[in-house]
Amino acid sequence: RKIWKGDIMYLLYKLKFPNGIHIGEVGSIGLEATALTVPSDTFYSAIYSEYMKLYNDDELLEMSESGKFKISDLLPFKNPKKYEVSFYLPKPFISIERKKRNEEQTVDRKKVKALTYIPANKLKEYCSFLEKGTDFPEIDQDFGKKQLYTKNKISRIGEDTELYNIEVFKFNEESGLYFIVELPEEWQDKFENILNSLSLTGIGGKKTSGYGQFLLEEDPMLFDGEDFEMIESEDDAFINRALYRRENNEYLLLSSYSPSLEQNEVEKIKEEGNGYHLIKRSGFVNNSSYSENPQKRKQVYMISSGSVFNFIPEGRLLDLKLNGNHSIYRMGKPIILGVDLWEK
Repeated sequence: RKIWKGDIMYLLYKLKFPNGIHIGEVGSIGLEATALTVPSDTFYSAIYSEYMKLYNDDELLEMSESGKFKISDLLPFKNPKKYEVSFYLPKPFISIERKKRNEEQTVDRKKVKALTYIPANKLKEYCSFLEKGTDFPEIDQDFGKKQLYTKNKISRIGEDTELYNIEVFKFNEESGLYFIVELPEEWQDKFENILNSLSLTGIGGKKTSGYGQFLLEEDPMLFDGEDFEMIESEDDAFINRALYRRENNEYLLLSSYSPSLEQNEVEKIKEEGNGYHLIKRSGFVNNSSYSENPQKRKQVYMISSGSVFNFIPEGRLLDLKLNGNHSIYRMGKPIILGVDLWEK
C-alpha cells in the first residue's frame, strides 16, 4: 500500500453486491422501483449509523462539520478485464444550447436522455458532442438489470401473510459500485472497520433479506494528484488529476450538495453558466433509539451529483431531526472534480 505523506487523502473503494441492492427511486412510492446508484447523503447516513454502533462518539461528526470527511455517491464501474476498469461519472447537468453550433448540426436528444453515466475519460468527448452535434461517444451502460420479486410478510394484526413487490438491481459479474472518500490519513483503518461492518449490515431497503450487503474489491486506490506509475485505465488518471484541480472554469459534483448559507452559495448558484438539478429528501426514520414508532424527518431539497458550477462549493452538514430523540445527519459537503468541459 502506498504511503501517503499529507494530512488528508482521497481513496477509491470498489464494492460488489452479490444479492443486489434496493435504493428507492426519487419520486417513487413503496418498494416497486429501485435506482442503480446510491446518493452520497444516503450513503453517509448509513456510514454514520454504523459508526455510532461501533464507537458512539462525536469524532466523525466533528470531522464532517469541519470538512475533513467527505464522501461521493456510489457510482457504477465495469471491470471486464483484470487491468481494464471503467469508472463512470454522473452525466453533467449542462444545457445542450449552451454552445453555438452550425444550423445543420443537431443533437439527438433521445441519446442524451438515455445516457445517465459516462466513463471519466469520455466526459470531454460527450461535451464535444453537445457542442458540435456530431460523434456521439460509444458508451457501454450494461451494468446489470432490475428484477421484481414478490415477497411475503407477516401481518401486524395476525398470522396471515401479506404480499408485496420489491424491485432489486442485480449487477452483472463485471460490474459494481465505487465511491471516493476524503479523510485524514490516520483515520483510514477506522473507516475500513466501519466499512467492513456496514458490508454485513447492508445499504438500502430490505437489508434483512440480504439486499445491499457487499464485498470489498481489493485494497483501495489512493489518489494523490501526481501521475500514476501504473494505471488501471484512463479513468483513474482523469479522476486523480481532477480531484486536485482548483483553477478551473467548471467543477463537477460527485456528491449531494446543500449550499452553505455562510458563504452565500445560494446566490453564487444563480449565476449564469451553472447547471444543477434539485432532489427532494424526505421520508421516515426507522430507528428505535430515535422514536418508538417510525417518525417523519425534515423535508429538504438538495442539489444532486452531476451538477456543474463555476465556483468551488463548500456545502454544509444538515440535521433533519423533527420530533425524535437525536439528530439525523445528512452530508451536504460535496466531493468535486475540476474539469474542462469545453474546448477553449
